[in-house]
Amino acid sequence: MRWIVPVLAAVLAGACGGPKVPAHSGYKSDKSEPWKKAKALAWSDKMEAKADDDLSYAEMRRAKWYVVNLPRPGQMDVRLEVTPGGETPTEDFDLAMEVMDEGYRVISKADSEDEDAGETTKNKTLFDLQPGRYYIHLYLEGRLDAADFALKLAYKPTGEVVVASDFPAQVAFLGPLPVVLATDDAPVGYHKTAPVVVQQTTRGHRPTGPKAPPIPVAPPTKALSGRIVGVAVQGGSTLVTIAVGTDAGAQNGMRAHVKGLGGTYELASCGPRTCKATVGATVDQIKAGGSTVTIGP
Repeated sequence: MRWIVPVLAAVLAGACGGPKVPAHSGYKSDKSEPWKKAKALAWSDKMEAKADDDLSYAEMRRAKWYVVNLPRPGQMDVRLEVTPGGETPTEDFDLAMEVMDEGYRVISKADSEDEDAGETTKNKTLFDLQPGRYYIHLYLEGRLDAADFALKLAYKPTGEVVVASDFPAQVAFLGPLPVVLATDDAPVGYHKTAPVVVQQTTRGHRPTGPKAPPIPVAPPTKALSGRIVGVAVQGGSTLVTIAVGTDAGAQNGMRAHVKGLGGTYELASCGPRTCKATVGATVDQIKAGGSTVTIGP
């Protein structure tokens, strides 16, 4: 029964000689999905973007969608300049705006419920944005509304790009492993005895015995340096991947110092090109130090 109200308003307005109120939704089709065809805005050399257009509820052009891509973490300033048109009184007019993230979640808005309702100039600043796509949705709120507008964007990078880890893409698949029983299946009363080593001697030859253990390789005395190329949050700590491996002299058990953090952290899972370490700090604290690591013996 909700359709009765706009239709009745349109009939009464026509009978009284006033402006004809549209009874449609403002879109050409109830099944249209304009957000899937959002117009892409490109950044200029000054990291600015702009769009000029017009809207008319009566002409079924109620809304406009735009999309921008942020290559790095940063902040974005959004400025909307509006010139009301049509037969709508200025005091009743408002062009609404929504800014959404890649999942179409609203992270900033300006509509008739906000303090800047009815303003012909609206400014929003969005801080600490992560790299990715962001949508800007502009739409008329009244059935008699029409407007010209200018959308102006400014983007300022504020952080470094953290290279995503490709783990475990480079780890070989393991074959079937033997089953380990949860309980000991040895017979009752069985006692394992140490093996007896028997040395045989032959005239004219020296006794043979077990080979001597290999001589351990001394760790390098010169400090190594590298960068963090991957992070993964694990409870209250962060598992970092460092672009220094055994080819460069790094070994499990060596101590790593992350720039900007106190203390050192033990290396583990060292491969030819990378090592890992569990750091007692957040991702933001690690990024604040520039993701630089110094490794010592």
